[in-house]
Amino acid sequence: MRRQPVQPRGAATVAAILDACAKLLTDHDYDELTTARIAERAGVPIGSFYQYFPDKRSVVHALTLRGMQQYVAEVERLFGTDDVALDWRGAVNQVFGVYLRMLDEVPGFGRVRFSDVIDNRRLDPEADQYVFMAARLGELFAARFCEPGEPSADTVSLAFRMSVEAADALLKLAERVPQERREHVLLAAHGVVMQLLGEVFDAEQRAD
Repeated sequence: MRRQPVQPRGAATVAAILDACAKLLTDHDYDELTTARIAERAGVPIGSFYQYFPDKRSVVHALTLRGMQQYVAEVERLFGTDDVALDWRGAVNQVFGVYLRMLDEVPGFGRVRFSDVIDNRRLDPEADQYVFMAARLGELFAARFCEPGEPSADTVSLAFRMSVEAADALLKLAERVPQERREHVLLAAHGVVMQLLGEVFDAEQRAD
């Protein structure tokens, strides 16, 4: 973004732009987007658009970060309640379910996820969204299902990073295969996550 909004009116403008981009991405490819089209859908003057965003790529980047923040917030809310599962496998099922629900319910979330590359470049070459995602998920799971310091935070974070990247690739594939094959790909994504995390959390249980 060119600048962050400091007044409620500016925040509302930015939110409208992001919401418009999300809705357009639900029905259109990235190449079909233009700044003018986003501004028109948002109901804001093009000049107001350029006050906050230099181009459409920056809007998609901001939308990706917002989606990541929404997902992490949903998972944190889950872990802050008594509804979270008592074992790590059940908790993974719940976290996976949150992700799938957001794919269906949050406009644009299924089209712009954490690994997306625009114009043959990662959305933000200085900040890998997987690192942030894996670190936070690792913190939540380690605090609930591991003894302090065992396994190491780096081990847990790497396991979640591999899981998130592998699952994201398969979820993208699920969007491209025929509808009757989608469930098969989703089950494969779930299985890969369980296997990767099991190498950490099952080993922790065996050590106990």
